[in-house]
This record gives sequence, C-alpha cells and structure tokens, in this order.
Amino acid sequence: MMRSPKFWGAIYLLTGVLFTYLAATSPGSMWSFYTILLMLFAAYNISISFKMFALAGKMKRKDQ
Repeated sequence: MMRSPKFWGAIYLLTGVLFTYLAATSPGSMWSFYTILLMLFAAYNISISFKMFALAGKMKRKDQ
C-alpha cells in the first residue's frame, strides 16, 4: 500500500531537521567535512519534503 505524499513529506522534513540538529551540535569547526556533509543531506531532505507537499497539493486539486 502506498503512503500519501504528505506522510513522506513529513518524514523527509523530520530527517532534514535531524541532520540540521546533528550538524549544529557536531564538535569541531563549522567548515569540517562532517558538518558540511550533514548540511548537504539536510538540504536535500528538506527540498524533497517541499516537493512532496507540492505533489500532495497537486493531487488534491486533481481529485476535485
């Protein structure tokens, strides 16, 4: 059974927030490889969540 795009959007948003939190609390400098990698993952997940929420809106308008 397929989950709704809103569900996946929330999951991607939560993982993006988690990666952002981990990057903000990571030891070392702001420009370390680990911090930059975590922020790249966070940016990717948050952008996918926006796409999922937009897809849910398109599907809702299509059904009406």
